Amino acid sequence: MAIRTKGRKYLADFMVKGERYRKQFESKIEAEEYEVGIRARLHRGERVDAAVICKEQLTVSELFDKVILNVWKDTPNEPTATHHCNLFKRFFGENTLASEIDINYLDKFVLHCREKGNAPATIKLKLATFSRAYSFALSRKWIEEKPAIPEVKLGDNKRNAFFSEQDESDILDCLEHLGEDYFSDFFKWQIDTGMRPSEARAIYCGQVQSDPILGYVVNLLETKNSNQRTVPLTKRAYEAFLKNKDKGRVWGYWTKERVRVVWNKVRAYLGRKGDKDFIFYLCRHTCGSRLVQRTGNIKLAQDWLGHKNIEQTMRYAYLDGSSYLGGLEALQQQHNK
Repeated sequence: MAIRTKGRKYLADFMVKGERYRKQFESKIEAEEYEVGIRARLHRGERVDAAVICKEQLTVSELFDKVILNVWKDTPNEPTATHHCNLFKRFFGENTLASEIDINYLDKFVLHCREKGNAPATIKLKLATFSRAYSFALSRKWIEEKPAIPEVKLGDNKRNAFFSEQDESDILDCLEHLGEDYFSDFFKWQIDTGMRPSEARAIYCGQVQSDPILGYVVNLLETKNSNQRTVPLTKRAYEAFLKNKDKGRVWGYWTKERVRVVWNKVRAYLGRKGDKDFIFYLCRHTCGSRLVQRTGNIKLAQDWLGHKNIEQTMRYAYLDGSSYLGGLEALQQQHNK
């Protein structure tokens, strides 16, 4: 009997004259009866319904491995996508049939992520990877249908924090103490350009060019929303680039995992290990906050950061003390005449 266990179920999986028959059952007896019945009908020369002849069904592990190879291999998103896919394999079980994963499985996965302390935005990103993988599998007819994806609301959990100038100074002092010069340059680049880390990792040195008005700019060709954009470079960002331009992909070394390793050292050194909001991605939020607060130009910040919707940029339009002071001075002018 070609019966084997698949998690808590039993899989009948056998070949007869080049045709494969594969079906999963709740009990071993049901699986054995299925195999005996099919073999008996074929032996008698009876016709077996085409629906009973099973196509090769991929396991969870097989599906995600094939999608990584076809969709994410050699792209800036490969490390993150691979990390997410490995999470799915462990949670759902590598040998579970991919076709068995439904919204109930995904609801349990979301609950698991919440129990692990994942922020809603993080869970949403993981589900986006799952959705992309299953959409591709469906387009290749590896599965017959794609499960519904649970909705995860961001609510009030979006991080609006940013690095203060003192934070920035402390971080740079820490990196100097740790001897992390390359990461220090990357940190300066990220704060002054506001790029997503994935966008920075994709940059080749040839994408940095001189501009008659702006001095130096970087042309972003691979972005999250696929809209190419140009970002001006501060003197500090350009100097960080010059120090590392011989590396090919200038910041390609700084994968998510490598950033995490160094950032954990920074957390420990500054006594911020328990601060969940003290994350490297705040470089982008810091750039956005400074652009809005120092120029008052929301549209400028939107284009600079590559936000698809202005609502994303509005998070940086909060009022601080200096903003109120500017308003007070504007209203006071008529009384000072």
